[in-house]
Amino acid sequence: MITLSNIRLTVQNYIPYDKGFMFTNVNRFSEDSTKFSVTYDGNAVPYAMYQEYGFTHYKSGKFIDVNQYFIQNDTVNALDYVINSASAGEKSLIMAQSKRTVQARANQISQGTLQSLKGNKNR
Repeated sequence: MITLSNIRLTVQNYIPYDKGFMFTNVNRFSEDSTKFSVTYDGNAVPYAMYQEYGFTHYKSGKFIDVNQYFIQNDTVNALDYVINSASAGEKSLIMAQSKRTVQARANQISQGTLQSLKGNKNR
């Protein structure tokens, strides 16, 4: 059974950790009767976006991209695994909610009320 604690643990496993500020402040988790929500708060941690896009670090004689796409690739793939291990009833509920979210976002963008996805200003 998928619980909010499973989702929270999965998401937090992929947050880059240096001194712990982003780890403790970037995510907002919520749950209601039909869905789980995870929000990355760009206002609480303004550099989270730069971590997602990655930055170049010189290590061991070569340049490497650090933390690039830790949300887009790593976290999403891990959540997909959690969803795929869900029961049939849980999967249908997850897919229905995902479809409603995508439709609502597309509707807001087409109406011009939403330009792009941005951080939540109301903490």
